[in-house]
Amino acid sequence: MVREKESEMNGMRMAGAIAGGLVAGLRITALMIAGERKSGKPSELADLERTSARRFGVHPVPRAERLPDAAEQAFIQGGHLLLSAAAGAVFAATVDEDAGVIPSGVTFGLAFYAAMHWIAGPLLGVKKPEWQADAGTIGMHAANHVAFGIATAAGAKLAAKA
Repeated sequence: MVREKESEMNGMRMAGAIAGGLVAGLRITALMIAGERKSGKPSELADLERTSARRFGVHPVPRAERLPDAAEQAFIQGGHLLLSAAAGAVFAATVDEDAGVIPSGVTFGLAFYAAMHWIAGPLLGVKKPEWQADAGTIGMHAANHVAFGIATAAGAKLAAKA
C-alpha cells in the first residue's frame, strides 16, 4: 500500500512537472507569436526550425523573412511544446522532490538553458553559439528559462501535494 501511494505521488509529480513545463512553454510561445506580429519578422523559434529543416532536409523551407503560416506555426510551436513537456519529465525524474521550488526551478532552468543554447544547438549546427549573442539576448534567454524552471518546479510541487 505504501509503495502504491508513493508511485501515485511520483506519477502526480511527473504530471505536474510536465504541466508546469507546458504552461511555461505556452507563455513563451505566446510571446514569440506576439513578437512576430509586432515586428513583422519570424521569431527565433521560426529561425531555429527553418535552420533545422534545411540542415536535416525535413521539409521545404520558406523564405527567411516570411512569417510562418498556420501549418508552419503549428509545427514550430508543437515541437517547442513537446520539448517543454520532455523537459518537465526530466525535471521530475532528476530533481529531488523535497527540493524547494525557487532553488530547484532556477537551477533546472539555467541548466536547461545551458544545455539547449550553449551546447546542443551549436553542436547540432542549428543555432549560433550563445556566447556570440549580445548581453540582452543572453539575459532574455536566461530569464525565460529560469521562469520555465520555476513554473516546472511549481507544477511538480503542487501536483505532489494533491
